[in-house]
Amino acid sequence: MMACLYPFTTFLSKSLLQKAMRQRRMLLFAGQFFLVSAISALFIPAILHGFLYLENNGFFPPSNLLLGRNLYSIMYINALLVALFVNFGFCGLRFHEESMKLHEALVASQLQILQQQISPHFMFNVLNHINILMQEDVTLASSLLIRYSKILRYQLDSDKNSKVSIAQEIQFLKDFIEIEKVRWGNELAIQCTWEVADSLKAFPPLLLITFIENAFKHVARGISEMGYVNIVFKQKGNAVCLEVENSKSNIQKEKDPVSGMGLVNVKKRLDILYSGNYSLAVRDTETTYYTKLTVEL
Repeated sequence: MMACLYPFTTFLSKSLLQKAMRQRRMLLFAGQFFLVSAISALFIPAILHGFLYLENNGFFPPSNLLLGRNLYSIMYINALLVALFVNFGFCGLRFHEESMKLHEALVASQLQILQQQISPHFMFNVLNHINILMQEDVTLASSLLIRYSKILRYQLDSDKNSKVSIAQEIQFLKDFIEIEKVRWGNELAIQCTWEVADSLKAFPPLLLITFIENAFKHVARGISEMGYVNIVFKQKGNAVCLEVENSKSNIQKEKDPVSGMGLVNVKKRLDILYSGNYSLAVRDTETTYYTKLTVEL
């Protein structure tokens, strides 16, 4: 009986179901499911009737497991329930498998889009910094341009790689911070701490830059009091922690409608990559802005 059901179940799960999912015609598949199940159920009573015939002619000893010809309709109903149960189980597993494949494709697409949203903003920001320096110190601007070429190469390579080493990600952040140090000069106090236990640990690229970029973007530009940016990065085992704090002006500024999109994108990436395995704390006061990201890789 299972041998009779197998070709029908395979046809349903591997052919009709996949075609219906691609064409988004699941209602049509529901009708096909019941039709194929009803057809396959016809074979089970036929097989039972064949065994009953063999019993009646002495090929097998008589048993009470097989019903008479007058109860063929009951045999068919029971066979239909069996066929529906078997087909539902196999189609359910196939549907789950195909759904996971579609979900993985969607996640890959979303990550690519989110990374592309981050890259242009960062690129134009840094190029603007270099443009300003070229008007004051061409030699320094040239050295920064070389450093930025390393940053740009890292960004381009990150589109091809879903993971990089923590050492590569940290070097990328350090290059960005060095550019900001030159841009701010003595107007800003910058302190960085890097504690890495395993520099070869795999890590998603461009995940941390938004927090550091925002710190320099919104840091206070006080005349009487020097602003500051403090960055602490720690990695031990599978735990990665980044703390960023910057001074903030208490003068109300006009809100940029695009402001905050980078942080929103980072949260989306974190939800996709580490749903339930990360924590993001934000503390916003009148004079300071603090973020702490903890991720379990």
